[in-house]
Amino acid sequence: MRTNTGQFTFLKGNSYEIGKQQAREFQKNPIAKSLFFTENITSDKAYFEMKAQIAQYCPGLNEELEGFAEGFGYKPNQLNYYQNAWLIPGGCSLGAILPGKMADGKTYVVRNYDLSPDISDMRLCTTNVEGKYTHTGFSVSTFGRSEGLNEKGLCVAYASCGMPIGKYPGMRSPAVHGLQFMVIVRALLENCKNVEEAIYMVNNMPVGTNMNLLIADAHGDAALVGTYDGVKEVKRAELDYLIATNHGLFSTIQEMEPGKLEHSQLRYDILEKKCKEGGKRSSDEIQELLLTEFPKGLSVHNYKEGFGTVHSILFNLTDLQLAFSFGSPLQNKVNKIGVGDNLEKTQIPVEFCHKSYGTEFWKIIKS
Repeated sequence: MRTNTGQFTFLKGNSYEIGKQQAREFQKNPIAKSLFFTENITSDKAYFEMKAQIAQYCPGLNEELEGFAEGFGYKPNQLNYYQNAWLIPGGCSLGAILPGKMADGKTYVVRNYDLSPDISDMRLCTTNVEGKYTHTGFSVSTFGRSEGLNEKGLCVAYASCGMPIGKYPGMRSPAVHGLQFMVIVRALLENCKNVEEAIYMVNNMPVGTNMNLLIADAHGDAALVGTYDGVKEVKRAELDYLIATNHGLFSTIQEMEPGKLEHSQLRYDILEKKCKEGGKRSSDEIQELLLTEFPKGLSVHNYKEGFGTVHSILFNLTDLQLAFSFGSPLQNKVNKIGVGDNLEKTQIPVEFCHKSYGTEFWKIIKS
């Protein structure tokens, strides 16, 4: 067993002020400069291209990055974030369960995020930028988001599709120019109030990552956006649920994919079985998906091989609430927070108890 610390941060103000606030937060970390900055300045052409794309699709983020860099005495073009945002692997299980399927008539999104604790932010943020929709969700590379729920009831959650795209070992280089998922998720949460607006925005974005992006809103609408090497597909919810894991769910993308991990299909089947069964579901039944270990549930404890639950969330879109855990909810406490709220504790101890699932866990099957 190993322990870590989950962080909660409440961010409020204009973009530049929020950048300064985060600089003060991380100045306590002795290795912060090496984590966030490089001594090699990004070339002017690449930097201005990245900056222009972020300004167009996630306005305000450049000012936040500027405030953060200045708080450390660096220039913005020395931030590693700019080199990674324009182009962290992980396994994800996502499901939107809509009012017609729920006994209480509310909309829920279930989300389990599997990764190595060594490269996870382990940081939940409430972010209230002036002129943007307030949202609560987990950060990626500090300034990006992997998922979240905003004040209008829009929920966005990301899952990689196939081998993750990025500049880190074990990732594949992008086939097309475009934004990384962490920028896309944050842009949608801050600027869109429903599924319709979110689909329009992502359809008009340059996307460089391969992903399954689940979007749902408090009105009971949901959609899945699949992207793969420049291909972009959208599926609206036709049933009372919509689910995704880490493989292609569109025929065009499946033809491009060389194969998929068997555990991605198994996690998809677990979600589908729960949603497909006749009758209404209770919120406790949906939560049980996160509170049951793989291969019967979604919680995975394969930490030594970089694929264990680093956080899990049950979003209640109707009531604007999150029930979440740092680490596996089987090994750690489930906490609750409302969208836009502050959390009393800013540091929460997290336990990671490893379990091996054998070599079959990494078996690849045909798409």
